[in-house]
Amino acid sequence: MKLYLYSDGGARGNPGPAAVAFVATNEAGVVLKTGSRYIGNHTNNQAEYHALHMALEYAADIKIEEVICHLDSELVAKQLKGEYGIKNAELQRLNSQVKMLLKSFKKVSFINVPREHPKISMADALLNKTLDEETAKHNRKKRAVDSTSTAAKATETLAMHVSIRTSNMQRSIKFYQKYFNLTVDRQIKAEGLDSELAFLKNSVSGGCILELTYYRNKTRFTQARFDDRLFDHLGFDVADINRTIAAMKADGVKVIEGPHAFNEHTTIAFVDDPDGTRIELVERH
Repeated sequence: MKLYLYSDGGARGNPGPAAVAFVATNEAGVVLKTGSRYIGNHTNNQAEYHALHMALEYAADIKIEEVICHLDSELVAKQLKGEYGIKNAELQRLNSQVKMLLKSFKKVSFINVPREHPKISMADALLNKTLDEETAKHNRKKRAVDSTSTAAKATETLAMHVSIRTSNMQRSIKFYQKYFNLTVDRQIKAEGLDSELAFLKNSVSGGCILELTYYRNKTRFTQARFDDRLFDHLGFDVADINRTIAAMKADGVKVIEGPHAFNEHTTIAFVDDPDGTRIELVERH
C-alpha cells in the first residue's frame, strides 16, 4: 500500500510561534489521517522539517512500505533529494533526523507542490487553527498572570517600623545608639497628645525602623509576667555577643539569659532595655 503525505509547517514571525500539520491519503485520495501540533518558536524551514517528520512517524507506525511526500517547500524537498546543500546547523540536524526515519520505508519519493494544492491547503488550515488555539491559550494565561500581578500589587505592603514605649526618651536613644548603632532619623513632638516620637534606624542601610514613643505623664511601666505578654521581643544582630553582653553588664543592663548556642551557626542572649522591653541578641557565625 502506498501512502500519500502532505505536510506543512509555518511560523508567525520566522522565527516565532510555529505549528506543523499533515494530511495522509490512500491512492484514491481518501483522507486516512490528519494531525497537527504546536512546536514552540522555530523558523518556517525548521517547521517544514518538523511537519514532514511527524507525517513520516505516522506512516512508520502503521508500517507503510512506500510513501510519496508532498511539500510546498522547494528548499526542504531539494535538500532531502541532495540537490541543495545545507549550511544551517539546525537544518542539518533536522535533515539527518528525517533521513534516519526514511530507512523505515522501502521506497520514498518527494514532490514539490504549490501552496494552493488542496491537501497542502488543508494542512495549512490545520496548523493555523493550532496556532490560533495556542495563541488564545497564551493570552488566557497572560491575562491570569496579569490579574494575579495586579491583585498582588494592590495588596503589596512594606514593614515600616516597630514601636515601643519609653519613660525617658534621651536615655532610650542613648541605649539603642550605644549597643545597636542606631541613629535618630527624625523626632516629632505631638503637642496635642503631650507626647514625643523618635524614629531610629541603622547607620547603614537595611533593618527595620524602631519608633520610640514617650508620653510626658508616663514615668514608669508595669510589664506583665513574660509568659503573659502579648509583645515578645525585639531582635538585633551583633558582631560579638560576648563583648556586647560584657559591656551591658558593666552598665547595669539587665541580662535575662545567655549567651548560649541556639544552633551550630547561631549564639543568642536576651536582655531588657531600660524600660523592660525584651531584646534578643543574635550572633551568626
